[in-house]
Amino acid sequence: MVKVRAVAVDVDGTITDGSMKLSTAAVEAIRRLEESGVRVMLASHNALCVVKALATYIGCTGPIICEGGGVVEYAGRLRRLGSKLVARRALARLKEAFDGLIEESWSNRFRLVDQAFTSSLDRARLEEALKGVEGVKLVYTGFAYHVVDSSVDKGRGLRVASRLVGVKPSEVVAVGDSDVDVDMLLSSGLGVALGNATERLKEAADLILDEDYGEGFTKLASMILSGELNRALRPPSRTPP
Repeated sequence: MVKVRAVAVDVDGTITDGSMKLSTAAVEAIRRLEESGVRVMLASHNALCVVKALATYIGCTGPIICEGGGVVEYAGRLRRLGSKLVARRALARLKEAFDGLIEESWSNRFRLVDQAFTSSLDRARLEEALKGVEGVKLVYTGFAYHVVDSSVDKGRGLRVASRLVGVKPSEVVAVGDSDVDVDMLLSSGLGVALGNATERLKEAADLILDEDYGEGFTKLASMILSGELNRALRPPSRTPP
């Protein structure tokens, strides 16, 4: 029987609450998974330096998927899966079009592929301004906007991370809460949406939990540790809802 060998975990809104406070129960659940031999891979749109520090203090031993899948790091090996030049060009276009209305993230100086910002403008206006900038897409995580190489997503990051750690995507459980996690769920053996997840993510998920945020993740960890999800694993699907 195929067993769960790794868990890909979104960070903001999955092991944190809506105010970005880390769930201590989720941290303990991650440590129980690691102690049982299940590798935990944090998957975030944040910069590598932030996610790597978080993974280190929590005790995650799996690869780090960051910048929305644009960067994967494991055991000192770094994979850049997109072009930072494209993102910088897109951000420059937005700043030129909306002078004073685009606030760059402090983390952009450390980012290797994408660029993050906040803005009071609606998404439609931002996307209109990006027309003509080839090879870029605009992503909203619920916390910030990101401009990134259009080939980048968390699903691709998960597949690269799985190869680096020596597991099959079909042996990975992926869990998240927002639209940006859809590709990651579809690239895993079992996609899980928390109770606070968006409707689109729930449509893509194999399993929807009633519980929100860290409480939901803690329940998922218990289900993995009990072995009850092993039979639910299946070959990944790349067809979004």
